[in-house]
Amino acid sequence: MLEATTPEALLSLRDVVITADADGRTLLDVPSLDLLPGERVAVTGPSGSGKSLLLNTITGRWPVGVTFDGTRTTALTRIGFVPQRGLDALHPLLPLGRQLNRVSGADPARVAEVLDAVGLQDPELRRRRPTELSGGQAQRAAVALAALTDAPLVLADEPTSALDHESRDLMLRLLLDLLGEGRTLVVTTHDPIVADVLGARRIGVEAGQITEQRAPAQEPGNPSAHPTGTAGDHMRKAG
Repeated sequence: MLEATTPEALLSLRDVVITADADGRTLLDVPSLDLLPGERVAVTGPSGSGKSLLLNTITGRWPVGVTFDGTRTTALTRIGFVPQRGLDALHPLLPLGRQLNRVSGADPARVAEVLDAVGLQDPELRRRRPTELSGGQAQRAAVALAALTDAPLVLADEPTSALDHESRDLMLRLLLDLLGEGRTLVVTTHDPIVADVLGARRIGVEAGQITEQRAPAQEPGNPSAHPTGTAGDHMRKAG
């Protein structure tokens, strides 16, 4: 009988400890973590628990004033990132369409296709600078940029924190639709429902310590949890 094989991890952390330089406090302790191709992961926990520091560790970029110890292993050269504020992912002065084309290397037709999918189909919006967009529009543009990079791993830091329940589910559906099945998505959230909507593996973070557990068996984007139609349709209706 053939044994089932485990997909090779996109990124692995082993015996990771991050400490504060000022007083030596342990800010994050990760004995072992693997991110697998195509999986959905929800990092849950209260504010200040270490969720964002875990994302920093996944990207390999840490804030000033901390020391990393341990092993981070990956062959990835690109990691997509959707920040909590869309403007943080964009150059404030470059017109949106031109910027996405330049940063991602995608041709204008592909940029237009993805912007349409996130509800930014108006050509006038594509000519605007990010500072001329609303907060919601900038967030959608950040999602579009992450999708256009074609990075195998995409991280989203609290992308639904300022959204009502319907908009939250639409944003998550949008991420799933744009990334497809082959790319890995990691979302930080203080909302436990996000893991259910994504059909994701949960990683709980509490006071810098992490525990892993499997989410309830559920298909991502269960139709009972979403209005009918595509995410892009609803984003356009929402304005």
